[in-house]
Amino acid sequence: MAAADPTTSASSGLQGVDVLLPETLMRAVEGYLQSRPQLDANRLLQTALAQFLVQQGHARPEVRELYLDGLFGTGL
Repeated sequence: MAAADPTTSASSGLQGVDVLLPETLMRAVEGYLQSRPQLDANRLLQTALAQFLVQQGHARPEVRELYLDGLFGTGL
């Protein structure tokens, strides 16, 4: 998995990253998203990364907030 070409949206405070995924992982993500229409790829990756950081003990309060939002679906 390679990260490249970060982009920024100043108006929303969001950063973008291009990520290359193995084909099998991408198919699994697509299948998961198809079964959950309320979820999109951006939100899935945000929640997964926030969960990883919280579990590793490297999360700032803002990241913990994203993690909890992913668990309870309160909206970003």
